[in-house]
Amino acid sequence: MRTKKEINVRNRVKPLVILFVSNLLILTVILTVLFLPRPLLIDFLFYEEEPIKADVIILLSGASGRMETAAELYHQGYADKVLLTNAKAVGSTVERADKFGIPRAAVLKENQATSTYENALYSRDIVLEHGFRSALVVTSNFHMRRTRLAYERIFRGTDVTFTYVPYHHSTITRDSWDANEKMFKREYRKLIGGYFVYFEGVMNFYKEHVFDRVCEYPEVMELFDDCS
Repeated sequence: MRTKKEINVRNRVKPLVILFVSNLLILTVILTVLFLPRPLLIDFLFYEEEPIKADVIILLSGASGRMETAAELYHQGYADKVLLTNAKAVGSTVERADKFGIPRAAVLKENQATSTYENALYSRDIVLEHGFRSALVVTSNFHMRRTRLAYERIFRGTDVTFTYVPYHHSTITRDSWDANEKMFKREYRKLIGGYFVYFEGVMNFYKEHVFDRVCEYPEVMELFDDCS
């Protein structure tokens, strides 16, 4: 059993480690932004694939236009089921899906997710429970690279395959760096943070033991998409 002194030392060291890692990640982002051409930086975030027939369409909560893309895929016959992650969010409710002509019988939902990582985590049980082998994943264009990272990590070891089909924001395009610079930089910070923590064991520990402390530091909170 640890002594009180050891526990105190451990508690003092944790924030220092967190700050060191966060500053290292922020430095990486700064160097990346300074030395890579803007179009390349945006192209990397805008991961996109052509839709193919799948068992289910997975819609991540967020921008309201994402539902429109999911509905288009459904009505074009790419899948017979639509899974709404964080279906309590305004743009992802069952009622909104109904307005886009997606019948209730075709809708599955989960209401627990609070982050990109949890969108993948809580949709996994539903996907596996229904025996789905393939899925189309819908989210915003700038958010797709991080979404892909989360789903590939969470579904590792399963035989489920994914195709990533983004909703294209009219104001967030490959030539919109100047207009959306803050948002693009924030997304890179979260993406780099995701490479370090988008593992189930790591995220569980982070949520249970580190989350509250992490989110106290402005330098750190933007690295993790469930700090708000």
